[in-house]
Amino acid sequence: MKQLVFAILVFGFIGCKQEAATTETAATTEPAAKQPAVNETVQNLFEEVNVVKMHLFGTKEAEPTQEKYPYTGKLVNEADLQYFSPELHPNEVGGVYACYRTEYNGFYILRVPGKYASSDLALAKWDANTNKLVKVMDLAMLQCDEGLCHQQDAWLTDLDDDRSLELVIRKAENDNGKISKEEFTVLMQQPPGSFTKAPEQLASLAPPTSYVLYK
Repeated sequence: MKQLVFAILVFGFIGCKQEAATTETAATTEPAAKQPAVNETVQNLFEEVNVVKMHLFGTKEAEPTQEKYPYTGKLVNEADLQYFSPELHPNEVGGVYACYRTEYNGFYILRVPGKYASSDLALAKWDANTNKLVKVMDLAMLQCDEGLCHQQDAWLTDLDDDRSLELVIRKAENDNGKISKEEFTVLMQQPPGSFTKAPEQLASLAPPTSYVLYK
């Protein structure tokens, strides 16, 4: 009888361990958190992209072509602007262009008016409260006046392979070929779609030598 009780306890213990292991495995393979439902019209404006290491940079061209610039995008017409918050609207400088939306993360990349033309890139997310795309932050720009150029490039990447994106930002001034005032920053994604400065251990996965400004 004692042997029977012991056997039942052993099998019960093994069963619990197997169940715990199954639960742990399920937790580690659980997909990224579900993103808020986005208007289908807005979804269709953007081409979906799976981000590994995406280099984002501005342009000096008022009307860039896809052959020369990967972020030309699709012009957002007046009817669709109702789904875009005011800071993502066109102005006298230029229009707003829908470029890409990131798989899993629910971020949107747009070409927006800069100083002289629609030459800058911005990051946006869907706001379920207002049912609009809202600007998260500026990504990239390139502005030159009389030999002095201000440049900001960005890289969307997943440094630690956890489906949560990091954002690497590099800024510099170029005065007639001489680089000055460089800044290099690594940001990490925080819910619900914002970015904060990454801890040192995570930032170390993005060595500055691997993130060079576009020329």
